[in-house]
Formats: sequence, C-alpha cells, structure tokens
Amino acid sequence: MATEAPTTTVVMEQHQPLSASLQAILQHESARDKLTLNFLLEQTEGRGIYLVFVLLALPSVYLPGVSVALGVVLMVLALAHAFNKPARLPKFVGDRALPKAAMNKVLGASVRLLRFVEKIVKPRRTPWMSWRAPRAINGLIIAWMAFLLALPIPPVPVPFTNMFPGYAIVLMAVAMMEEDGVMIWLGYAASAWTTAYFVFFFGFISATMLKLIHSLAK
Repeated sequence: MATEAPTTTVVMEQHQPLSASLQAILQHESARDKLTLNFLLEQTEGRGIYLVFVLLALPSVYLPGVSVALGVVLMVLALAHAFNKPARLPKFVGDRALPKAAMNKVLGASVRLLRFVEKIVKPRRTPWMSWRAPRAINGLIIAWMAFLLALPIPPVPVPFTNMFPGYAIVLMAVAMMEEDGVMIWLGYAASAWTTAYFVFFFGFISATMLKLIHSLAK
C-alpha cells in the first residue's frame, strides 16, 4: 500500500503572533533552501495572506530600489484578495528565489518591528471585521497603497514615498490579520495621510512646473 507523502505546510495557530508565524515559515527546510513568493503564499493560508503583505511591504521601506517591483506584486495580490480570488503569482515572478543576504537583513528588521507592533495589537473583534464587504474594501485600500508604493518617484524632491505607503500597508495587514477593530482605524488614518501627502506634493510639483513654464514663455 502506497504511503502518503508528508505535507510541508507550516501550520499557524489562529492567533499566533506575527513574529512567531514569520519565524516558523522561515525556519522551514524548504525556505532555507529556496525562499520564493509562491512558497510563502502556499505556506500561509487564510489570514496568513496578511503576513505576506507585511513581508512584501517592509523591504520597500528598508531596501532602496525594490519598491516598484514589490509594489506591483503587492497590488496584484491585494486585488486578488479584494475580489476573493486565489493568491498565486506567475512562475517567472513567484518561483524566483529571493536574494538571501538582502532578505535576511529585511526579515531580521521585520521580526523586531512585528514584536513591537504585537505589544499594541490585540484580537479586538467587531462584527463588521468579518463581513465580506469590509474585507474587500480593506484589500482595495492595500492595493491603492501598493500602487503609490510602486510609483517610480525619486526621494528628492519628494521624500518618504516608500516609507508612508509601506507602513500603511503593514498597519492595515496586521490589523486585518489579528482582527483588531481598533487598530484598523489607525491603518485607515495612515492610508488617508499617505494619500493626502502624495496629492499635496503632486499638486506642489505641478504648480511649480506650471510657474516655471509660464516664466520661460514670457
């Protein structure tokens, strides 16, 4: 009689802390050999997709030059989540091994940040957090933040264009994962602030360019 192949899925408890979930995944034998985005998606089911959002958002804050690519990936996954579609990336993206040296740096910083966040995040449930419509709206907000993150804007003259949307995504994802009906409002506030920040600076830059064009035309 054929024996059933052992499963490689990392089991995550319902309210296991994010930092512990992250360490459990990264200590898995397959992750040590080759860490890919599709591996993370396969190992994190249900609420674990929010952990993937965190893992993709934080490198954009800590590592320069990756925000465009990771922002696009985040946007695709967030839209799939918003419309209740399976989270899976094409092989040429999802099965590509992530650079170990850079990811070790990011993941170490991620664990420290998550341990700090866990001190204030609690499963403070409210009925509407489990409704389909708010979950879809939250996914669309993350997709919008990911779009802003993916914009190829240099840090000069507009600073913090990676930090603000990156941290807004982290706050939203952590609150959704822990079903924290209080923390989610901080995520909404961070997302609103980030949107206002981009609108202000785009308006400022546009007005400056128009004045410059008018002055040159005289």
